Amino acid sequence: LPRDLPADRVLPYARRAEELGFDAVWVVEDLGFRGGIAQAAAVLASTDRTRVGIGLLPAGARNVAFAALEIASLAQLFPGRIDVTVGHGMPHWMRSVGQWPRSPLTFLREYVDALRPLLRGELVQLHGEYVRLDGVQLDRSALPDVVPDILAGVRGPKSLALSGEVADGTVLAEPVAPEYARAALGHISAERPHRLVAYNIASVDADPATA
Repeated sequence: LPRDLPADRVLPYARRAEELGFDAVWVVEDLGFRGGIAQAAAVLASTDRTRVGIGLLPAGARNVAFAALEIASLAQLFPGRIDVTVGHGMPHWMRSVGQWPRSPLTFLREYVDALRPLLRGELVQLHGEYVRLDGVQLDRSALPDVVPDILAGVRGPKSLALSGEVADGTVLAEPVAPEYARAALGHISAERPHRLVAYNIASVDADPATA
């Protein structure tokens, strides 16, 4: 979904994408625009089968335990229809709100290492450099039957390698040419199944000339 799409066109846009046969709609969370979780909830509720991806939620924007509450709620209410992407966030945005860490790689690793077990209902004890949880666990009534994939939205070689270690997939920002995708996969070098989601820009119209 375009981040600046007028509000009264957001849900019709998503429903039209479903009518046209698109498998998924991705929503973005950019500072100063709309929140990713709220958009995802609205799109999921207004469509029947569309898979909705959130890309991306900056790790520094939400305490991981409260992020888990929101994600688990969406996954429970709309089982098997949500993908969640976390990442560093744009450095200048995160600095402007006082949430850019000294070590973005360490922060993201700790965040994903905490988020996944929380969504599985595990009791999490983690005393990291940035993420600190002292016996936090989601109630059984809040656990989803289908735990969503946790993807990482990252760019640099070290961040891509980290994604290959800890995430279920990687989201690449647009434009993604084949050369970029191949280079990214080389850095990711995952040893288990790992999805690659590529953002690109498209124009769809019944008239090819208009598109």
